[in-house]
Amino acid sequence: MGYVEQTISDIINKTVYLKVIEQNAISGTKFIRKVVIDDGQFPIVNAVSEFDSKNLSESVLRDLFEKKESIGNILRKNNIKAERQSVRIEFNRDRKKIIRTYQIVHNNSIWFQVSEDIRLDFIYACKYRGGSHS
Repeated sequence: MGYVEQTISDIINKTVYLKVIEQNAISGTKFIRKVVIDDGQFPIVNAVSEFDSKNLSESVLRDLFEKKESIGNILRKNNIKAERQSVRIEFNRDRKKIIRTYQIVHNNSIWFQVSEDIRLDFIYACKYRGGSHS
């Protein structure tokens, strides 16, 4: 489980699931990857990542194309040291979601640009709805 998934799981005291909804080439070597993290009912995080396959190692690409794991898990599994550089973070007007955008940088090269919508209302609903942490 990745850091985001683990953090949300700890907050709501339930297991969460990462699902790759879509991953397609958008032009040449550039790809877009859409992911949702949910508790089996509510989509808590919707994330869109963009990457250029020519910047990534073969092992990272292979894992991305399996569409099973988060980018963070893939990088850790492949012993890639990368850092997140925040681009933007904001709350929407009704404070029901946080929108954050960041870049994952390795050796001064942007490997991924990630935009996440984090639904605070769904975190609250999941936390206080029945069920237990598995």
